[in-house]
Amino acid sequence: MERSIERIIEHKLSDLEKKLEFLINTKEKLSWSISELQRENAELRTSNNKLKEEAKEIKKKYTTLEKDFNKSKSFAKIVTSKLTPTSGIADLKDSVERYIQEIDKCIELLEDTL
Repeated sequence: MERSIERIIEHKLSDLEKKLEFLINTKEKLSWSISELQRENAELRTSNNKLKEEAKEIKKKYTTLEKDFNKSKSFAKIVTSKLTPTSGIADLKDSVERYIQEIDKCIELLEDTL
């Protein structure tokens, strides 16, 4: 009878050891997963911050381009207001070409400053 109790106890101890080993392995895997997720989270936060900065820059550029576009609308109004019934298309072409050359110079100066 004592031997059967010993065997039962040994069997239960063996089962307990297996369960403990399984739990320890599971714990290690979960710890590794947590570390990986924390690393990935940090990378995503960094990437998110960079994207936010890029978005700010794009918004600034968009605002600048929008202002420039509105100025070009004004430019078109000025050109059309300069037209008189007596002025010819050649005069208009000359005026537009001069404006374009001036704008090109301005763009070059701006590019040099950036």
